[in-house]
Amino acid sequence: MQILFHLGAHCTDDGLLIRSVLRNRAVLANEGIGVPGPSRYRELLGDVSTTLRGEQASEDTEQMLVDAIRDDDTAERIVLSSENFICRDKVVLSEDGLYSKAGKSAWLRNCFPSHDVEFAIAIRNPASFIPDVLARLPENERDEVFTSFRLETASWADVIADISAANPGAPISVWCHEDTPFIWAELIRELTAHDPYTVTEGGLDMIAQIMSETGFARLQDFLNGHSDLTESQRRRTISAFLEAHALKDEIENEVDLPGWTRDTVDVLSELYEEDLRQISKMSGVTFVQP
Repeated sequence: MQILFHLGAHCTDDGLLIRSVLRNRAVLANEGIGVPGPSRYRELLGDVSTTLRGEQASEDTEQMLVDAIRDDDTAERIVLSSENFICRDKVVLSEDGLYSKAGKSAWLRNCFPSHDVEFAIAIRNPASFIPDVLARLPENERDEVFTSFRLETASWADVIADISAANPGAPISVWCHEDTPFIWAELIRELTAHDPYTVTEGGLDMIAQIMSETGFARLQDFLNGHSDLTESQRRRTISAFLEAHALKDEIENEVDLPGWTRDTVDVLSELYEEDLRQISKMSGVTFVQP
């Protein structure tokens, strides 16, 4: 059986991607793809992986997990998702770098030692990611985290490399949060590995979050009336409608951190671009792009 762990990251889709996948639960089940509700596995996997602390699960423990998560014996692929699989948001940024606990992804893999495990994760420009992560923290923790975190350690390439090193041979799918409005349907397919001819719902769920109701309704009408668009034409259409009808508060980030300047944002953005180049060349990594 194949088991896909969607690792988030924090401050990317905020659970929307797994909700989009869950909308297609019935049709996916017909293809042997199981999508259990998160409440069935998040706490359970956290408890078991913490108890094992990286050791491989016994045959009995592994079977207990499979029985608890899988709806029936016909599922050949299971999709599991939590932004807290690796760590809680309060330790995303630390003095040791960005997601310094990424290697703990192996704790998940070792819960299912006899099954094939894959990982998937969205990454995001640190110039907007870091402020949003800090905003989630209680005020009394925020200053301590911000002070101890060194910006030069904000490397997504290191995060992906750590996941890869901790899980030899496990495929990893990576995409940019900034691209998600244009590749949402493809991400659903990436997580589930469903038949490309299967008609699924939810391909515009991310767009609906960042576009005005009027603009989104017009986009839907246009796409429904032009079902023969190629994928590239469809993306250009979405881009045009988004430019005209985007909700400014949803796509523009105000950065207000002590000592940060325009130069800080530019340097972090340049580091991010270099990370993207490195990640796209990594062995075993599928870089999903528009």
